Amino acid sequence: MMDLTEFIRERNEALVSLDEARIRAYGKKYGAWMSDEGEVFWRSVHKAITAIPDLPLDVRQKSKAWLDARNSSSLDDGELTKVNSNDR
Repeated sequence: MMDLTEFIRERNEALVSLDEARIRAYGKKYGAWMSDEGEVFWRSVHKAITAIPDLPLDVRQKSKAWLDARNSSSLDDGELTKVNSNDR
């Protein structure tokens, strides 16, 4: 049986690292499909980061800024305000 606490810890650490190999290894371990197309992969990663409220706010805001710069929506509930343009 999967330990949910370990699953969440590993997910958060992999996503926050922004290390493609680490994120893909996490996905492989848990059977998550991930696109081989770079832009699709990173868009999915940044969307996931914005959706996880227990990740650091600055990390989530940077992912929202990344998505905003590519005219893509985030998956937050509106709690992430637009990042100051000086922070991009």
